[in-house]
Amino acid sequence: MCSVPLARRSIWLAKANGGAFATRTIANRTNNVTVVAAIVAPAPAPAPSSSPGPCAQGAIASIVDRPGVGRTLAVNGSPCVVPAGGVVLETGMRSQVTAGSSGVSTLSVFPQALLRWGASNGNELVVAPPLYSQRTGANLGSPFVPATGMQDVGVGYKRQLHDRAASQDAIEAFATFPTGYPSGPNGFTTGAPTYLLGYSLAVALGPIVSLTTTQNVVWAGFASYQPSLGVSIAVGARGAVLLQDQVTTPVSPTGGSGNRVVVGIQRSLSPNVVLDAEYEVNALPVTGLTQHAFGGGAAVRF
Repeated sequence: MCSVPLARRSIWLAKANGGAFATRTIANRTNNVTVVAAIVAPAPAPAPSSSPGPCAQGAIASIVDRPGVGRTLAVNGSPCVVPAGGVVLETGMRSQVTAGSSGVSTLSVFPQALLRWGASNGNELVVAPPLYSQRTGANLGSPFVPATGMQDVGVGYKRQLHDRAASQDAIEAFATFPTGYPSGPNGFTTGAPTYLLGYSLAVALGPIVSLTTTQNVVWAGFASYQPSLGVSIAVGARGAVLLQDQVTTPVSPTGGSGNRVVVGIQRSLSPNVVLDAEYEVNALPVTGLTQHAFGGGAAVRF
C-alpha cells in the first residue's frame, strides 16, 4: 500500500557488520614517537569511495515495497528500484476486521500481487494485477456491506534519484483503471481512473536505525494528500522491525482525515526471498466503529 517499507533499511546493519576494525599495539618508545609524529603530521586526503550505495548492493529487503497501509498495494515503500533486467514479484494477503454495535465485518484481500521490472539503470516499471476482495460478516452500513469482487488493475513507474550511503530517494507515478467489480459505494472499483504521484526517502540514523517517509498526492475523483513517516530497526543480519504512521486528508470528497499505524517485521530467507508480517490499527475509524488488520507476504527476485 502506499505505504511502507521494512528491512530495506536492514542493509545498514549488513554494512556495519561488514566493516573491519584494526588494532595496533605500541611495544616501545620508538613506536610511541612514530605515532605522535603521525598524529601531528597532516593526514593525506582520503581516496574517494567507489563502493556502491545500499540500493545498488541489491539486497532483496532493500528493494521490496511491502507491506502497505490499507487494502491497496504499496507501490513506493522503498526508494530502491529493481536492478536493470531483474524482476521482483511481491505477493501477500490482508484481513481487516471492523467491529460495531451490530457485529463484525471482515474484509479479506489477496493475493496482493505486484510485478516489478528493472527497465534500465534507475528506472522501474510496475504492474498490479486485480486483487480478489471479499467482505463477510455483519452489515454495518456502507461501505461495510457483504460483497465479493475484484479491485482495479494498475500500472506504474519509479525513478531512483539518489543512492547515497546515508540516504536514498525516488519519485513514483502510479495509475489504476476501472476493471474491478462490483461498482458503487460498497464495491471494489472506483469506477474511474485514479492517479498517484509520490516521493520516497530513506535516511540512515545509525548503523541499524533508519527513518523513512513517503509524500503522496492521489487523485480519485478528488485530491488527497497521504504523507507517511516510519522508523525501522535492523535485527540481526537478516531481520528488521518497522513502525509506520500514515495520514490521509481528506478521505472523501466531503472531507475528514484518516490515520493508520502499522507495526511489521521482516525476515530475509536468502538474497532473493524475503517474508513479512504486519499488524495495522485505524486510529481514526468511522464514528462508532473500531478497525484493525493483519497480513503477511513475501517477495521473490528472479
